[in-house]
Amino acid sequence: MAFFDKLSTFAQNLTDKANDTIETGKLNSKVNSEKNLAGEELKKVGTYYYEKFANGEEMDPAITEFLNAAKAHYDAAAEAQAEIDKIREENEAAKAAAEAERAAAQAATQAAAATPVPAAEPTPAAPEGIICPSCGAVNSGNTKFCGECGTKLEIPQAPAPKICSGCGAEIAPGLKFCGECGTRVE
Repeated sequence: MAFFDKLSTFAQNLTDKANDTIETGKLNSKVNSEKNLAGEELKKVGTYYYEKFANGEEMDPAITEFLNAAKAHYDAAAEAQAEIDKIREENEAAKAAAEAERAAAQAATQAAAATPVPAAEPTPAAPEGIICPSCGAVNSGNTKFCGECGTKLEIPQAPAPKICSGCGAEIAPGLKFCGECGTRVE
C-alpha cells in the first residue's frame, strides 16, 4: 500500500513539474515579448528625439507617452519574472521536502535493519528411532516390534524428494520456492 502511495506521489510530482515547466516556459516567453515591446517603444522615443534633433525643433511633452508605455512593458516583464522566481522557490522547497522524506525513510530502513532480531528458541531434538503408536516408547530404527509392548512397528518411509517443475532441481523439504530458478513449489 505504501508503495502505491509513493508511486502516486511520484506521479503527482512529475505532473506538477511538467505543469510548472509549461507555465515557466509561457512566462519566459512573456518576459521576452514584453522586453521586445518595451524596446519597440524605446525605438519610438529614439526616433522621436532623432527627428526633433534632425529638424532642429524643441522637445515637447509627447515623449512622456512613449516613456510611460515602455515602463508599463518593463513592469509587466518584472511581474512575470517574479512569478518565475516564486515557482522556482516552490519547486526547490518541494524538492528539499521530498529529499528529507527519502532520507528519513532510508534512515528508518537502516535502523530497522540494525535492530537485532531475537534468537529463536531451540526446538527440542526429536528422539531418534521409531516411536511406538501404542505406548510411545522409542525403539531403534531397525526394530520391527516395540520393545515395551510388542506392537508391530511401521518403519517410516522417507518422503520422496520434490522436483522443481521449472528446472528439475531437487527441492529441500519445507521450501516454498525453488532455490535454483525461483519457481513456486506446489
